[in-house]
Amino acid sequence: MKITKVKTFIVDGGFRPWTFVKVETSDPGVIGWGDCTDWGSPGPVTATVERYSEWVIGKDPMQVEAIWWDLHAASVRHTGGLAYKAMSGIDSALWDIRGKVLNAPVWQLLGGRMRDEMRLYWSHCGSVRAQPERADQIGVPRVETTEDVKRLAEEVLERGYTAIKTNLFPLEDRPDTKWVRNAFSTHAGDVSGPVLRNAEAIVSTFREVLGPDVGIALDVAFTFKLGGAIKLARVLEPYDLMWLEIETFDAEALRLIRESTTTPICTGESLFGVMGYKPYLQLHAQDVIMPDLAWNGITMGKKICDFAHAFDTLIAPHNCHSPINTLVSANVCATVPNFFIHEIDVDDAPWRDDIMTHPFEIKDGHLLLPTRPGLGSDLIEEELLKHPPGVYPGAR
Repeated sequence: MKITKVKTFIVDGGFRPWTFVKVETSDPGVIGWGDCTDWGSPGPVTATVERYSEWVIGKDPMQVEAIWWDLHAASVRHTGGLAYKAMSGIDSALWDIRGKVLNAPVWQLLGGRMRDEMRLYWSHCGSVRAQPERADQIGVPRVETTEDVKRLAEEVLERGYTAIKTNLFPLEDRPDTKWVRNAFSTHAGDVSGPVLRNAEAIVSTFREVLGPDVGIALDVAFTFKLGGAIKLARVLEPYDLMWLEIETFDAEALRLIRESTTTPICTGESLFGVMGYKPYLQLHAQDVIMPDLAWNGITMGKKICDFAHAFDTLIAPHNCHSPINTLVSANVCATVPNFFIHEIDVDDAPWRDDIMTHPFEIKDGHLLLPTRPGLGSDLIEEELLKHPPGVYPGAR
């Protein structure tokens, strides 16, 4: 069996584009699907996949590890970034093929499952609905006031979720609204009083309704530098966060943040490969790492999770991409002892399930592990073509 063709698809994913890779083989009907979604640069990623296809066509798709390292060697002077994303789309598709050929789920090939279901957290909870164009597009209520946040929290409980993650967004019924908008538009790196009060208002409102046992995470990405992140972490200490999600390429700065607060710290969605995570893990700069498997693949993603285990660190995969990446992440997370919790966008594109032959199942806020061979579902090419990529205002 040989790889005969590699195709890419950029599909409207609601508030971001989904980027898929389809690998075809010389055996009739044996194909694999992968995800390499990049919110900002899907075109360059697919162009890189197409370039790499010249090197993988004709190879045995069962030799996944060898193909990963062949592509890594060819990309050694630009490791990470577009290269790893393109490699990851191909890699996941090859694992899908391996599972189908061997009539086994990918998790079986990775060592067997340690769990049948994975606890989920509702990602972008509130922040999607706080952007009117997004809320209207997917048909969910807008979140504009503190009362709207309370109603959303009640919905979280009704739907059985035991954890959420939100972002900073202005609340129209608060006096800080103008200052909050200005702070996010200037990207100053520090955190002002109005922004701190806005963050506290969002988190405290969720905590009031959700109660003490539902996890609450706040994601601020690269918004704040060292001092601002410390101020924010300390202000939020009374609310017992699941984590504060901070991104920085300075592992020592992150360690200082963690040592300055009792708020747990999560990081890592923008890192690539074991070597990218190494300084953060060696310094124990965070409580939880968040590897993105659409950007690290299954081959490297499993290595990152195992490496984190050696440093006594939990993993919670970054997964606000496509439904295929949900399956990729689930197959890896089922096999590692240091799994903590899995991300899911509940407020997703309404056609998410329509593009899948076997949509994944969620029950009581938990993702059920797929048992079909490969990743657990194929994509329906005709449905993908019904959703060409659009414009994605305010993607973050």
